[in-house]
Amino acid sequence: MITQSPAMLKCNIIILFSILLFAAFSCHPNPSNSMKQESPAAKDAAFAEYPAALYPIRVKDKWGYMNRKGEVIIKPSFDDAKDFYGELAVAGLIENKEMLYGYIEKEGNWKIKPAFKRASPFNEGNAVVEKNGLYGYIDPDGNEIIPCQFESAGRFSEGIAAVKKNGWTGFIDTTGTIIIEPKYTCSVDHPLFSHGMAPVFGPDEKTGYINTSGEWVIEPKFHSASPFKGDVAWAMIMEDDVKAQHGFRISGGFINRQGEFIIGPEYDFGWDFSEGHAVVWKISEDRTQKIWSVIDTTGRKVLDNLLYRNVGAMHNGRIAVQDEEMKWGFINSKGEEIIPPQYTGINLFQNGLARMEVGSAFKSTFVYINDKGELIWKE
Repeated sequence: MITQSPAMLKCNIIILFSILLFAAFSCHPNPSNSMKQESPAAKDAAFAEYPAALYPIRVKDKWGYMNRKGEVIIKPSFDDAKDFYGELAVAGLIENKEMLYGYIEKEGNWKIKPAFKRASPFNEGNAVVEKNGLYGYIDPDGNEIIPCQFESAGRFSEGIAAVKKNGWTGFIDTTGTIIIEPKYTCSVDHPLFSHGMAPVFGPDEKTGYINTSGEWVIEPKFHSASPFKGDVAWAMIMEDDVKAQHGFRISGGFINRQGEFIIGPEYDFGWDFSEGHAVVWKISEDRTQKIWSVIDTTGRKVLDNLLYRNVGAMHNGRIAVQDEEMKWGFINSKGEEIIPPQYTGINLFQNGLARMEVGSAFKSTFVYINDKGELIWKE
């Protein structure tokens, strides 16, 4: 989400981090019965659905990959390993006390040898890499198709990517040619083009949307705004409110591609629409609790007053939820708990499995579960 003040940026980062916790994976096995033994039937069913899928695992501080049966396919020999996207996955080795990243194939051999301080998954035929403190793009053969010359670089969307140069963000095409001059203060990760428009800061740090020529197609009038997902985007406005603590109120809703609110700005936070639903919340009148709801594309509440500490976005018919004891689980679109909260950390389901943390925040390991909550693998 694009924001226009350090305070707001910090607030959104905290919210996103606390909702998803998708980056770190470690913990002690959960003592619940569902974690005590693996289910052979669950493994066989899982394998039949995604027989070629591979998942990163950690064994004695080394990383490798398993299949959906929990069988080790690529021997743990890496110092870091990421998920496969297509036929390649980012993996890392420590060389001279420095982690360097490259890309491996599903047989476990290097397609692109580790040579980068940072590396991202491939997207639209290229990947962002960092070398010597600068960012550029490589192709699937490891060729540097756009030299590492930028202070930061984002992924391509509709053939355009945001890059930072001399402290300012602009946009390049797939040849590396700057097509919109660097003059914006936004992060390179968020102003993704969708339907030919992307959100950026304008005058007075208001957010609007530009086209591929850098012209305003929606004037900068929002406190913050997200890229469009389909025909709608989350946007927030700031209004004077004498009853509010600081004399103003910031609220959000969803706009159409003309910049008009089609779901009024009445919420304090909202995830993008996914599978026809969006998860939103507003603070209670006594300002002590988030009141979570799930709305459809008309703004109608299909679930209301969800009694959870945090709620994630809908993904494959599931919604991640965190209870007051800081444990995570999943509900379905009817609000029914399909996997009760029991995990310290949580990840989205990918290829039918989710990598979850069990234990405590101070000492943890990770496990993989299927969509029924059955254990497939534990660290």
